[in-house]
Amino acid sequence: MNETPPPLPSTPRILVVHEAAPTLRLIRENLSHFTNAAVDTTPDAVSGYEQALQRRYQLFIFNLKQPVLTGPLLYDLICKAYPHCHAGSRIAPGVVYITDPEAGLNVTNLTIDVRVKAVLVKPLTIERLLQSVDSVVTRRDPLTPPIK
Repeated sequence: MNETPPPLPSTPRILVVHEAAPTLRLIRENLSHFTNAAVDTTPDAVSGYEQALQRRYQLFIFNLKQPVLTGPLLYDLICKAYPHCHAGSRIAPGVVYITDPEAGLNVTNLTIDVRVKAVLVKPLTIERLLQSVDSVVTRRDPLTPPIK
């Protein structure tokens, strides 16, 4: 059985899961304007899990402290199921975590994992957000029309 994996889409797809609507909008708007990425957003971790298994993504952006599932737990669940749902994918895409400075979480343990591309601390800056996704997407001038 020589199964060839389906080709990756020409436009990278990113899934963002964060319970705060303003943060979702900020990330979606900036990535849509400054990169060639298609961005899917959801405030619900369970919905994010379902979306990750339905579509092929090149990167995930998760809030560390979700109400139902924490970011790392959500990512671990996706990592277990992703290769089984997407033919040709041996591993799940990388992840960027977002956290609040007041959360007091020790993020050094997270950054040891090579799948973690970055841990962003609020308030988010456009430049830091774009740096965290540089390995997956191509930046573009926001005055030029997006690539379809």
